[in-house]
Amino acid sequence: MEYIAMDTLRDGPVADLLHDTEKLIVKQKFEAVEAMANAAANAVNLDALGNLGEVANKYDVYTDNGGDKFRVVEQSDYCGLTGRCCCNPNHKLKLHVYAPEVSPKDEVMVFDRPCKCGQCCACCGCCQQEMIVNNGTGRDQVGYIKQPFLGGGFSPKLQVMERDGDDPYCTIESDATCCIAGMCCDHTFRIKDHDGNEIGKIVKQKPSSFQEVATELASDSDVFAIEFNKDLDVNKKATLFGALYLIDYMFFENEGEANVDVVNQKVSYKLCDLYCCGCTCPCKISCGGKDSGDSN
Repeated sequence: MEYIAMDTLRDGPVADLLHDTEKLIVKQKFEAVEAMANAAANAVNLDALGNLGEVANKYDVYTDNGGDKFRVVEQSDYCGLTGRCCCNPNHKLKLHVYAPEVSPKDEVMVFDRPCKCGQCCACCGCCQQEMIVNNGTGRDQVGYIKQPFLGGGFSPKLQVMERDGDDPYCTIESDATCCIAGMCCDHTFRIKDHDGNEIGKIVKQKPSSFQEVATELASDSDVFAIEFNKDLDVNKKATLFGALYLIDYMFFENEGEANVDVVNQKVSYKLCDLYCCGCTCPCKISCGGKDSGDSN
């Protein structure tokens, strides 16, 4: 039976919030507990300790003129086989989207992401990242985002559709080739319709101050911007908004990792991730170490 798109968001409060929206700024909140756990893990050269301090993400979303738009709160298990402690950043989660001007307690959208085998070749369903966008009840699906077979090759790519199995109505593809993440520049993902016309973009913004650099080094806190055509359908805007968070979890949760290993007197920094067919491999530089001055 042919699927008929439901007017799940077109007639509700999200329609008023997104109808004329062309740009949103997304800021992830800084978590002190997470930063302290990462610092402790670095000091004793035990990366697993950092996961013990992993907390659920929270985001503030603003219009480009600074007005409040949404609050986004992650719901996920701490322990368990698909929890944050074991599987971050590929853990199972739901993101609850609130609109303060509508209701501080009732969701207007819910983004649902299953646990996947991350950082490996996107050659089968258990490795291909995906996210389902639902309305505020969490029961009526609005859109679906999925990583294609082999993840776009050398450039990260996502497909956006109404339901799994439908033809994509647009794609999201990174400008980067073989390299993703890193704090030295903006990272742009172009949104194009099925005819190849650009209808928007998602940008992970580079830190603009020393304070932002320090915050990103100490935690997972990032800043994103999303732009889309003003006349784009509300359901599609909501789905693309959800895609921004999938991109964050896929590529930017561990961006700019800096390790100061006091025990071994070694410092390392992750420059970026090398990317190929869904696989990511960290590219790091390091200096020091107890044996660095020893001769063979």
